[in-house]
Amino acid sequence: MKQLLCFALLVASVLAGFEEEQWLRYNRHMPGAYHSLGVSVSPPQLSRIVGGVDANIADYPYQLSLRRFNSHFCGASVIAARWALSAAHCTYPLPEASSVHLLGGSADRTGGGVMFDVEEIINHPDYNDWTVEFDVCVLRTVVNLGGVHIAPIALDPSGTTHAPGSRAVVSGWGLNGAGVLPIILQRVDIPVVSEAECSAGWPGWVTPDMICASEAGRDACNGDSGGPLVVGGHQIGIVSWGDPNCVGSPPGVFARVAFPTIRSFIADVTGA
Repeated sequence: MKQLLCFALLVASVLAGFEEEQWLRYNRHMPGAYHSLGVSVSPPQLSRIVGGVDANIADYPYQLSLRRFNSHFCGASVIAARWALSAAHCTYPLPEASSVHLLGGSADRTGGGVMFDVEEIINHPDYNDWTVEFDVCVLRTVVNLGGVHIAPIALDPSGTTHAPGSRAVVSGWGLNGAGVLPIILQRVDIPVVSEAECSAGWPGWVTPDMICASEAGRDACNGDSGGPLVVGGHQIGIVSWGDPNCVGSPPGVFARVAFPTIRSFIADVTGA
């Protein structure tokens, strides 16, 4: 049976008390031993922005901080008036909706902006917490996701593909390369990676509902989980998992928004 060990040492050096507990529960860059099929590889390490720079929320009005007990634990994005998109591993098992909130309109994860109450959380029905397939979650807010620097992002149409090397941007408040949890939203440009290269980096783990993007020294990491990967103003991915060192090799892995089963789930539930 797969052994899941939380990537605790780095996180513990940054966070303390209850907030640390939330991070350890929902952001699992976990070293492991064997695939269930007997292939000796590292299993999915649930996801930081490494190699990034401070971001202006006015340029990323879709970015949200997913929070429990007033602590950031994952990223999310605005996709419709009352709907946000995130990763299912951030909300598995499903917490009480009333315990979850979304902060929008602020690059500062500790304040400012608008806090939104959540009334419903729906994980993709095919989400697998072992393989991290269909790592998609939608959250419905009590009131419209509106305000200064809060706006939805368009989603990739079903079946859309992106050529390897296409430049994408990933954003979030996850750990940086120095093991520091940033106060200000970070963003970094990274290239989309070919399916062949991604599969070679993660033998036996990459499935068609996933897309890879990163390069040496630029990656997503703990705390970025659930955040958006964007190309040309369209969200193409959701931060899902990757290497615990978050150095861009092997590639970072994202849920593929345009995968038909994922895209239809989002559209059917949210209309986005």
